Amino acid sequence: MELLSELIRAHGVSGNEQEVRDIVVEAIAPLVDDTRIDSSGNVIGHKEGKKPNFMLAAHMDEIGLMVREIAPSGLLLCAAIGGVNPLSMIGMRVTMQGIKEIIHGIVTTRLISCGDEHEDVPGVEELVVDTGLTPDKLAKLGVTVGAFLEPAKETNWLTYGNTISGKALDDRLGCYCLIKIAENLRNVAQEIFYVFTVQEEVGMHGAKTSAFSIHPRWALVIDVTAASDLSEEAEKSTGTKLMLGKGPCLLHMDEDFISNVELIRAFQTLAKKLGIHIQHEVSAWGTTDASNISTVRRGVPSATISIPIRNVHSTVEIANRKDVDATIRLVSEFLRKPPASLKHSTTRIARNKLLKEAEPDTVVIRENLAKTKKKPAKKKSGAKKRPPKKKSTAKKKTTSLRRR
Repeated sequence: MELLSELIRAHGVSGNEQEVRDIVVEAIAPLVDDTRIDSSGNVIGHKEGKKPNFMLAAHMDEIGLMVREIAPSGLLLCAAIGGVNPLSMIGMRVTMQGIKEIIHGIVTTRLISCGDEHEDVPGVEELVVDTGLTPDKLAKLGVTVGAFLEPAKETNWLTYGNTISGKALDDRLGCYCLIKIAENLRNVAQEIFYVFTVQEEVGMHGAKTSAFSIHPRWALVIDVTAASDLSEEAEKSTGTKLMLGKGPCLLHMDEDFISNVELIRAFQTLAKKLGIHIQHEVSAWGTTDASNISTVRRGVPSATISIPIRNVHSTVEIANRKDVDATIRLVSEFLRKPPASLKHSTTRIARNKLLKEAEPDTVVIRENLAKTKKKPAKKKSGAKKRPPKKKSTAKKKTTSLRRR
């Protein structure tokens, strides 16, 4: 679990994924034929092989905060990066990169710092970071508006038995799974793209640009989802009840996406064959990189497999290692020998005369025009031929339409 610990501890708020990216590149490069970082910052590991190709995706970024204003008192006023829950942020240690050193601070509110109580749940706009420094000192250290406020690296990393706890399990668990899957599939014949995306938490931007450049035949996203096993009301508001330690979750639908039916059926069949218990998720909120991947170019049949975690979007997320291991095994075996049905399930049939140029992923069934074309009727013997018309040599009179 050393790799997972390293991934979780790394700084990687959306838009500032460099530290995570460095770890990913070092881990994935020996396992694939080529590795590149695209202009958006996504890491793409390409394993060459036979078609149809698959894209596996997991996002590197995590939620966080950004400095939007520095008050005269030296307090840093915050803006949210991603779906921040203010309650989970209060009391959190954060760091920001200065010119020469790391500056530390504590997330709080003005009322809490004075010993008062909030009558209502505070919003993100009420969060402040207290560094104990004046605006002048902050300026000298290089802290300005736009600085990233990252959860401290040491935040609550814990393993006990099968329990994993820490920040950014969303979605460093997915990144960890992709690397382990790549280790398992170094010698398979399939062409696979392992894509570690950026800025998922603020609009799934990296997924869109990477999928557009790759244009995969199929795509699978590995992400996390909110476990609801400790809540009596959760299933009413979020959809299906999901539990830690009961296996990976096959996402059928979320707020913006419906998984490809063929992929879901294939994973269900394989999971049953392997004896892997899976959970089924239908959610009324949130989405994953799959919603953007599935709509690029002419569309990409996609699905999402999620690992259930508690305290999602906090610095104390909790997961079960058995779910992580089961996800790695299920996806590895799936790609070791993809179902033959996937090769033809989206075949399009078109008439040659209507389709001038076939698209790369389209199978065209051509008509045998020689068989279908009607032959001209044979002329009866003895039939008189009409003499050809003689061309007239007389000049035609022309009338000018111009007004005099």
